Amino acid sequence: MKLLVSDFDSSFYTDDINIIKNVEELNKFKNNNLFMLSSGRSFNSLKNMCLKYNIPYDYLSCCDGSILYDKNDKMVVKYNLDESILNKFLNLKDLVNYLEIQYSYPDNYYNSYLNNDIIGCNIVVVNENINNNFLTKLQELQEKYKTYDFLIYDHAGITYFCLKNKGINKSTTVKYLEKLLNLDKNNIYTVGDSENDYNMLKDFKGYYIGNVNNRIKDVCIKGYNQVYELLDDLEKE
Repeated sequence: MKLLVSDFDSSFYTDDINIIKNVEELNKFKNNNLFMLSSGRSFNSLKNMCLKYNIPYDYLSCCDGSILYDKNDKMVVKYNLDESILNKFLNLKDLVNYLEIQYSYPDNYYNSYLNNDIIGCNIVVVNENINNNFLTKLQELQEKYKTYDFLIYDHAGITYFCLKNKGINKSTTVKYLEKLLNLDKNNIYTVGDSENDYNMLKDFKGYYIGNVNNRIKDVCIKGYNQVYELLDDLEKE
């Protein structure tokens, strides 16, 4: 039995035409195998996409590996942030003209604090507003709190400064399933296109979609234009 883990945006979903082909091939693949979507999206956002495009899944990994749901949408595991380090991270917002603060809760992202059931937090800044004082204080937190990850993702002129528990990434939930389901690592395949896919592409059999940077290419076996092409190859193995 194989497990395929796919990123959603710009990987499983590139446009409304090709996702139909991806779903068709996925339904064939799932006759004897497992499929998980792994995304930076929240559960509600990813679930809505599955409903919209009739995507069958066995697991949904959301918020870049911070929370895992099964096919019945039951929470399997989640990794919460400590509130004390969250407050220190949020103090950085006073040093920069930020666009928004995103609190990652199990169900969704919110721009306001609701309660302490938080699995991640982003300070979102337009690139031209990033200043040296902000970056220096961020680096000081990185050096002082080694058990947390302070991640930086640049998307089209906007940078997401992210706080997560150390080592929690898209590979985390894949490894969790590997152990939970006693899967053979050689039968676990991952596909993605971005930096937040890097760890799962590196740790398992990785494939990339479209044009990616060399760092992603270097850890992948092969590239495809669409996921259905990979699915077709996996069915032939």
